[in-house]
Amino acid sequence: MSADPRFFRSLCLQGAVQLSVLNQAVIFFLLMLVGIYARRTSLITPENQQKLSGIVVNIAYPAIILSGALAEGERIEGTALLEATAAAFATLALAAAGGVLISRLLRIEARMRGVFVVMTIFTNIGFMGVPMVRGIYGADALIYMTVFLIPINLFFFSYAVAAIRGDKLTLGEGRFLAVLRQLCNNGMIACVLAILFYFVDLPVPAPIRGTVEMLGSMTAPLAMLLMGSFLVDVNWIEGLRDLRSIVYCVLKMIVLPVVAVRLMGLFTENAVLLGVCMAALATPCGNVIALLTAMYNRKAYPSSVKTIAVTTILSVVTMPIAFRLAGLG
Repeated sequence: MSADPRFFRSLCLQGAVQLSVLNQAVIFFLLMLVGIYARRTSLITPENQQKLSGIVVNIAYPAIILSGALAEGERIEGTALLEATAAAFATLALAAAGGVLISRLLRIEARMRGVFVVMTIFTNIGFMGVPMVRGIYGADALIYMTVFLIPINLFFFSYAVAAIRGDKLTLGEGRFLAVLRQLCNNGMIACVLAILFYFVDLPVPAPIRGTVEMLGSMTAPLAMLLMGSFLVDVNWIEGLRDLRSIVYCVLKMIVLPVVAVRLMGLFTENAVLLGVCMAALATPCGNVIALLTAMYNRKAYPSSVKTIAVTTILSVVTMPIAFRLAGLG
């Protein structure tokens, strides 16, 4: 009786998912330890945390957005581009609906509700999802990831800060100009430029491209160092003992991604595209959110740090499960 080659391919894919997730989780954990050391030795202090967070949010993270659009290589066009763009917006819509539903089910208090919705929508796709997708599907799959990151970051910089602040998204008297001022930030400018450079395919001199790539490469290490420094201020171990935190992780990192990817699987058979959708939903809460709460909602940032830390730790277990239940591993 001969073995079914599909069975071995499935085992190899599941092993690739687990190894890629484990590698990234270990790297993030070690960087957070360095951040804890930096805080304990006063290299990072409460006084300079906000300044360093500003460097990540206003310089490094916008650069990583631009670097994806400036990268040389194959690009998606035609029907594939429309399918990928539709999948990106569908993923955002499902994540937003899931975030609202989860916050209601868990009875999250009003001042934290916007933060939890943002944490559910915006994951560590840029820092953890990109290397994971590359490790599983190869470098060519990053074309889909680039298409995904543009609308995700566009929505992030237009919505996340307002939600974390608790602003009401209305356009009453004087509010329209306030919204425009919020949208005029470095992240949104980077998104607009990324769209321009990606779709027009404008030539960019190598020194400029290299500078943008180097600035973007600072994002993950700086953000994780700051995450480690934030952990000194909060008792995040309580998060691992808190039933509501565990339930949130299960709903956000297993139930929501599996349901969403299964639904999108009804409309496409592109396994790579579905894998990118899974990476956008099942990765841990984005660590940049902790930096934003530190800047704009200090009352909410201890809870956000604990939640991000718990999802990062548990992702080693939850992500392979999510990929498997969604039929991708």
